[in-house]
Amino acid sequence: MALQTVSKRSAAAASANTDTTVFTPAAGVKHNLLGFYIANETAVQVNGMTFELRYGSNIIAIVGFDTAAAPIGFQSKQAVMAHEFVRDGSTAVVVRNLVSLNTASVAAYVVTYNSNY
Repeated sequence: MALQTVSKRSAAAASANTDTTVFTPAAGVKHNLLGFYIANETAVQVNGMTFELRYGSNIIAIVGFDTAAAPIGFQSKQAVMAHEFVRDGSTAVVVRNLVSLNTASVAAYVVTYNSNY
């Protein structure tokens, strides 16, 4: 069993619908996505935020800030799931921000998963 948590930062001031690759595991490995949340870094958000956790074109989970003006360090609620699949070695798990990030703002994406269980 290999329970793991991966953290990845978005690009600063990323435009709407920008995908950020979180990880791309090897082919044939069984994975189970377990949790997903985001944290606001570097600058206050001014227009609310929604993020999708995706595998290819499939939306696995959606999280967002509960406020339109999320302060630095603010975290979304965690989406808890049990989404299992076997990887093809080329399709990545990505996070898509659905709204443009504020000037100089960075979002931190946190994904927890299990593999080879």
